[in-house]
Amino acid sequence: MKYVSAITAYVLVTILAVGCSSTSEPEAQEFVATASSFANFTSWSAVGDPLTGPDPAGLLGEAHDGNMSDVVRRIYVSSAAATRGSNGQYPIGTMFVKDTRGTDGSQRMITAMAKRGNSFNGNGRDWEWFVLNADGTIVDRGAGLMGNMCNACHSGATAKDFVFVKD
Repeated sequence: MKYVSAITAYVLVTILAVGCSSTSEPEAQEFVATASSFANFTSWSAVGDPLTGPDPAGLLGEAHDGNMSDVVRRIYVSSAAATRGSNGQYPIGTMFVKDTRGTDGSQRMITAMAKRGNSFNGNGRDWEWFVLNADGTIVDRGAGLMGNMCNACHSGATAKDFVFVKD
């Protein structure tokens, strides 16, 4: 009889422990980009054709040399399969890089955005903004990069999860 009581007690404790652990909050997902995250970004999938000259939509203004006639902008995405999910947002870990060069091939600026998640940037749908070197190393980063200019501009694409290109 003692043996049955011990087994019963063990089973009840196990059930309670499992039941309690299943009620805990799921762990928040977060992606934190490193310099190696952007290495070889030019081998990623190109998004559309390179854009040469001033931004035809006039959305860029001075950002990304948007009003310059002697620039070529190429955009890359870390995964060709990156699409917005049923929640309208790109998956955590999605990265875009915009490589802006002169028409003579000279490097102008490389900027990037990475979907970080975990409520990182409430004003920018969890995107983190970057300025990169040509080798993908990080020069600057943050939620409010460039005086919050990235958030402010990309809010114009709220319906597309702050992304002007892709889907």
